[in-house]
Amino acid sequence: MPDPGEEVFANLLDIQLGGGPMLYSVLLNHLGCKTKLGTFLSNNEPSKICRNLMEEMGFDHYENFNLAEENPVVVTSVFSWKRDRSFLAYNRFVNERILSEKSVYDFLEDARVISVPIGHLEAQKRLHREGKKIVFDVAWNDSLHMDKLSDVLSCVDVFAPNDKEALKLTEKETPEEALLMLKDYTETPVITMGKRGFLYYDHGMKHIAAVEDFESVDTTGAGDNFITGIIYGLIKGYSMADCLKMGNIFAGYSTTKMGCYGAMITPEVINRHFHP
Repeated sequence: MPDPGEEVFANLLDIQLGGGPMLYSVLLNHLGCKTKLGTFLSNNEPSKICRNLMEEMGFDHYENFNLAEENPVVVTSVFSWKRDRSFLAYNRFVNERILSEKSVYDFLEDARVISVPIGHLEAQKRLHREGKKIVFDVAWNDSLHMDKLSDVLSCVDVFAPNDKEALKLTEKETPEEALLMLKDYTETPVITMGKRGFLYYDHGMKHIAAVEDFESVDTTGAGDNFITGIIYGLIKGYSMADCLKMGNIFAGYSTTKMGCYGAMITPEVINRHFHP
């Protein structure tokens, strides 16, 4: 990064859609699954870029919940280093928290698998009671702690923080210790560990190694692709173990290109690497 008064030139700049639920919807639609995204768009320039990027990928399955905000902006700058990445984010705080419980429930009630609707615990509980599979990938912040998430996690089917997030949440020293604590809060805790694969708990602690067939270029979005693979498996009706294997394949393949969307996995790649 430049020191004050300096200018540094990057080797590459690429503009892509955001990760998280947006990636889940776009990538699963690319694979032929029926998806729908709830978002907040206006006629400002960032929204136009977003619409153009979705159009380029043939995605138009979204509902715009923005009724009043003229300038919704959520931008993350990703700096990709040789060893890891750094993120600088800006958010005008336009998200599902401003919606009513009813509008959130109505949007999600027909889904089979959903991402946690942040700030809407009652809608989440109701959807979980009705048999919806709910996935959750917490975002990093300095105040992460189990006390703030215990109610949410009680009605989550798959919780998949990375190792840094898991250690922060649980205040434990190792991913193994963190997993043993998380299993008391949620049905299927998973801790992703980058090149070391992931840990999960299912009648005991289990470790799955990362897929070694993929040459990694950039790990940005690997966690989001991991969740997308799990959702894909859930939609297909696979066992949880096979859903996690699917997530591993999605994550590994995503690192072969830059960003969340650089490597859009195909059925051919899945069939080549998935062995139930």
